[in-house]
Amino acid sequence: MRFLLLSLMLGLSGCAPALGRIMVTAPNQLNPFASDTSLPPSARQVLGVDQQFHVNVGPPDASLCVSVIEPTQRKTPCGTVLVLHGIWNSSVWMLPTARMLADAGFRSVLVDLRGHGQSSGDWLTYGIQESKDISQVINELERRRLVQGPLGVYGISYGATTSIHLAGIDDRIQAVVAVAPFSAMRDVVPDYSRTVLPGVERLISDNHLQEAVDASGENASFDPDQSSALKAIQQTDAPVLIIHGTDDWLVPPYHALRLHEAAPKRSKLVFIPKTGHIKIWFDPSGEVAVHARNWFTRWLTQESPPTKN
Repeated sequence: MRFLLLSLMLGLSGCAPALGRIMVTAPNQLNPFASDTSLPPSARQVLGVDQQFHVNVGPPDASLCVSVIEPTQRKTPCGTVLVLHGIWNSSVWMLPTARMLADAGFRSVLVDLRGHGQSSGDWLTYGIQESKDISQVINELERRRLVQGPLGVYGISYGATTSIHLAGIDDRIQAVVAVAPFSAMRDVVPDYSRTVLPGVERLISDNHLQEAVDASGENASFDPDQSSALKAIQQTDAPVLIIHGTDDWLVPPYHALRLHEAAPKRSKLVFIPKTGHIKIWFDPSGEVAVHARNWFTRWLTQESPPTKN
């Protein structure tokens, strides 16, 4: 909340550069001790993590924390799935998803994105640098012989958009599940602002928000226009499952529709009724899990999913 109030005050005062800087400041910059420690073996065992290590990526340089969860019912994984979290979160939030995939026979690989969780990094780039980072993580996974079978990626929100960017630059990705993705940074910033700060459009114009987005790119050395997942989804041959809640106010459903329309032959769109951005994350009905599991089973294995997806 303090972050949002600070953003609002900066916007009202006309400080587009300062507001832009906040948009791309990595969460761990506000908590510099967050990335200093790894989980002890006892904690990893409790959480069901079989391996944990760091991978150096960049430039710009960062060290990403990687956690591996092995399949529970088979010795040899039927495939490998990267699991990516949302903004201001960490891979710990994705443990239930990783375990669900492990129960389905996949090796799950969770990654703390740069500047999150136990990973270092100074700036956020809304999918551009993050996808390059994950591609380097895949290199290390291959070196360690941890990519078993076909490779897929599951992401939610910020991680979902990063997943699409990753598929657009790395043809080793053979299937994507993107839950509640945003289509472009320039669109999601106003959407998010209007939701968390009702009435903000009367105080901060869209033009001013776009000036702040421009400033964010200058701060983090990236082009915000290139953060559009609409371009990335057209550059991959991997099948992409897009799952979105009909009642998502933080990232409105039109983002999912635009992504599907950008690549209708290579994507499938599933709307979950009466579901918002937070509810789809926790997936109380298990509907998201069923769709995701069936999608990866269909595209990463020779098996047929138990139910039609």
